[in-house]
Amino acid sequence: MKPYILCAAVFALGACATQPAPLGPSIPDEPAGPAMSATEVRALVVGNTGTGTMSGSNATYAMYVMPGGKAELRRPTGVEAGNWQITPDGKFCVKWELFRGGEDYCQRVYKNGPVYQFHNLNSVELLTFEAGRQL
Repeated sequence: MKPYILCAAVFALGACATQPAPLGPSIPDEPAGPAMSATEVRALVVGNTGTGTMSGSNATYAMYVMPGGKAELRRPTGVEAGNWQITPDGKFCVKWELFRGGEDYCQRVYKNGPVYQFHNLNSVELLTFEAGRQL
């Protein structure tokens, strides 16, 4: 009987050693190129909707960036409002009501063909943009 218990214990430990499958696309380590300027970021986002997949997941989201500093975010859990700004050095910063704990969140923006990388130390969001509100 003891050999069966030992085999079961070894099998259970082996199962624990396997890594879980990733939740979604991996987070790129490096930006796509030089960071966009504040003027370039403003021209890209203001009055437009960015749609993409959240890093580390398969969750699709969209954000509409209105002139005047207001924004709307559509996630699988619903739509929420936020406020945005662009820093003089070109970072896009946004504070959503609930998403990311309601904290200010700033990202550098990089162009990679038709896709834009919104990059910081914690995540990379890959977005494409369309004119107007597309939520």
